[in-house]
Amino acid sequence: MSTEGKMDFENLLKINKFTSDIVNLLLYAFKRFLISIPVLLGVITIVFFISRQIMDAEAIVLSRLHFPFTDEQYQAMYRYLGLDKPIIVQYFIFIMDLFTGNWGVSITIVRNSLVWDIIIQRLPRTLEVTILSMLIAILIGVKLGKIGAGNRNKKLDLSTRAIFYIISGIPVFIFGLFLLQFGLNTGIVLFPVYGYKSPGIGDPLVITYSRIIDCIISGRYDILVDYLYHILIPISAMIIIQLSFIHRHTRSSMISVLQENYIQTARVKGISRRKILKNHALRNAVPPVITMISMNFPRIFAAMIPLEVAFRMPGIGYLFFDSMQRLDYGIFIILIFIFALIVIIFNLIADISYAILDPRIRLR
Repeated sequence: MSTEGKMDFENLLKINKFTSDIVNLLLYAFKRFLISIPVLLGVITIVFFISRQIMDAEAIVLSRLHFPFTDEQYQAMYRYLGLDKPIIVQYFIFIMDLFTGNWGVSITIVRNSLVWDIIIQRLPRTLEVTILSMLIAILIGVKLGKIGAGNRNKKLDLSTRAIFYIISGIPVFIFGLFLLQFGLNTGIVLFPVYGYKSPGIGDPLVITYSRIIDCIISGRYDILVDYLYHILIPISAMIIIQLSFIHRHTRSSMISVLQENYIQTARVKGISRRKILKNHALRNAVPPVITMISMNFPRIFAAMIPLEVAFRMPGIGYLFFDSMQRLDYGIFIILIFIFALIVIIFNLIADISYAILDPRIRLR
């Protein structure tokens, strides 16, 4: 066989292998998606029966909004909520409403406003703080984890681990309360601790419902700077909480990689310690950490509930607390569904990430 023919054959083998890997990955992702469907249906069923248990209470709340409270009003609200229909009919109506965005109206928080509109306005604020804090925490945590692995069991490593172990045991809202009390007791308020904009500051043109993206698209950088100024403290609190987790997993992953044979070979070849850590160990240690972070995203997202309450930030977490406090059951039920859906989606992302990093998983 000629040299050109041999090269063509090798290229063909590489293309076939690449195609086979892509097909296997897509099949694995499709299987994981199919497995997620019954989980989602299970969540919907649980949420449905929770809603049936508290819908009767909602009928009472709705009826009491009209004075005087009579049996006729109660029965009218009972029919309005669809509780007079057979349970199986109620179940399919509930599923259809969930996936078509027909989520009803708020009865106490923003009376007669669509639940869909309320959530679509609040959800981006929570996602912005969560995602921004996660990205910054990844950059800092990975760097500190690399330093810790490179200085294993030395003073710098031991002191950093001790600090992060202490921080990991502190609830996120405690940081908010500490910053609040610090400002009240000392009079030193470098950053606002309430709300998301200053008095007199308007809003950008609503395009995506994300304040950051809408500010950039519409060119309202004055609003963007003011918004970032207001959410800096919540972002900082979330970064501190996530740093412990990211630092710990990066450090352990780096230590594991540094014990591999190819790292020992690189040392024997005389490659500097700095290059080994940066070009060899870190490159192979970070992907599993990113996968762990994606699995941990629902927990981080849930931490926004007490944080938003502490800072009175009108996001999805504060809305969840407000819906329980003010008995707005329609919003409460939908938020349970959204939280469960986020958990399912990010578990699916984590599974696919594992399959990309380790092809052996999708071949099992």
